[in-house]
Parts: sequence; C-alpha cells; structure tokens
Amino acid sequence: MIAYFLSPTGRLDRRAYFIPVALFYSLSVVSALATGSRLSWSSVGGALDNPLGVIGRGMDASLLNALPFALAVPLGFAFLALTVWACFALTIKRLHDFDRSGWWSAFLLFPGTALILMLFCALTPGRRLAA
Repeated sequence: MIAYFLSPTGRLDRRAYFIPVALFYSLSVVSALATGSRLSWSSVGGALDNPLGVIGRGMDASLLNALPFALAVPLGFAFLALTVWACFALTIKRLHDFDRSGWWSAFLLFPGTALILMLFCALTPGRRLAA
C-alpha cells in the first residue's frame, strides 16, 4: 500500500488516480476552512489553485500548535514532504499510462497548471496495453 503512493514506477488507471487526488484536494479545501476562510467560491478556488500552500497554512493552525516547536516543525515538514511526493508519484504513474515521461509532472510546481494537469490525468483515458 505504501508503494502505491510513494513509488513512481508503473501505470495507474483513471479511478486509481482520481480517488487519492480528490482526497488531496478535499484536504486542501478543509484546510482552507480550518484557517478561518469563509466558504465562498474564492476560498475554494484558492484552495484548488494552490493546495500545498493552503495545506501548509492549515497545518500551522492545526493540532501541531499544541506540540513543542522542536517536534511540530519536523512533523509538519515530513507530512508536507510525503504529501507532495505522493502527488508527484501518482501523477508520474498516470503519465506513464499515457506513454508520457514523468517529467511532465514538473507542471505540478506551478499553481495554475497543477489543477489542469491533475484534471487531465483524472479525466483522460489512458492507452491500452497490447495483450
């Protein structure tokens, strides 16, 4: 199960890609609301446009504040790093299903293109392998 999220090798179909990505963006919207944003189109749009920034702000306002600073910072950084790598690994596997290089996942680093790339990967059928 851990290799499913962390290994960039192999292929992934639409459904296997869409569910974790939908959960990731749901976490982003919940983090935006947890930091005091009101439920509006602009707050949801901001969460979808820059999910990692919103999740990072949500972690600042989360239970990590109850932990000592020396423990909260490494835990928060580790969680964010694992989340980012999991998104990259899943997207790389999905791009392999299109017979595309995993380097296309570099577009995840740019806020405007990340959502477009993830929607493209989630909604476009992959190539069928010859039997």
